[in-house]
Amino acid sequence: MRNRLYLLLTLLIFTILFSGCQTVDDQFRFVFMTDIHVQPEQLAVEGFTSAIEKVNQLKPDFVITGGDLIMDALGQGEERSLMLYELYKNTQRNFTMPVYNTIGNHEVFGLYKESGISPDHPQYGKKMYIELLRDGQPPYYAFDHKGWHFIVLDAIGFTAERRYYGHIDRVQMDWLRQDLAGVAPATPIAISLHIPLISVMAQIQEGSNTPLSPGLAVVNSRQVLDAFKDRNLRLVLQGHLHIVEEIVFRNTHFITGGAVCGAWWSGAHEGFPEGYVVVDVKGGDFDWHYQTYSTNAGHISNNSAL
Repeated sequence: MRNRLYLLLTLLIFTILFSGCQTVDDQFRFVFMTDIHVQPEQLAVEGFTSAIEKVNQLKPDFVITGGDLIMDALGQGEERSLMLYELYKNTQRNFTMPVYNTIGNHEVFGLYKESGISPDHPQYGKKMYIELLRDGQPPYYAFDHKGWHFIVLDAIGFTAERRYYGHIDRVQMDWLRQDLAGVAPATPIAISLHIPLISVMAQIQEGSNTPLSPGLAVVNSRQVLDAFKDRNLRLVLQGHLHIVEEIVFRNTHFITGGAVCGAWWSGAHEGFPEGYVVVDVKGGDFDWHYQTYSTNAGHISNNSAL
């Protein structure tokens, strides 16, 4: 009898301890910071540094950046572009947690003809970003954290006229399908990409039948979303538009994450001040808000998916 009671008490203790560990392990916080546009002008470094200090105080497990980290490499020469990349890298070192970068259109080196850069340049296009911020690895990749699967996509396509547009190319789509083949159907998934998959910005600004241009949305978004059929896509984090919005369709939340730089370091853009998205995860659900970091810092959006 004593042995049986001892066994039951032991099992109860282990159950409580395991349950407690499970509760802690499936909760975490991360921050999505998009459209930083770091540059030596406009007090951008000081502003980015201030944002980093605020994020460090929140103690998230990690930070995902949403692209447009620098301002800018599209139409600039080699010297200016390299300086901006170094400026970003040096400032990023102030984070006290891991940072997962997403490529934006402004990271693309020499794409515009006015840059004077030839496509034959060894760092042309995305090669500079890949070399300096991805250690030679592709700009798209995935990682896992506490039961969630995170996918960072490269949503920047090039036209024959050397302009950018929103696009996930065939090579990346093949990689995405292979990556998802190894993800269990119930696993919650989050995506980060710079140019949005969907947005209602143009419809609100100009009317309900107004589409977004190819430079403002991924043109093959339907193909991308089809790849997640029978998968638990919970969260799509987007940048580029410098606004805050949330679109919910079925079980997926599409969140456009404002801008760390606001209106390119000139105040608020469309009424949205400088800020970033804070995501608190619990199991397969999450809560999020847009956090400003100015003197009058506060939440301008507080939404829950719990």
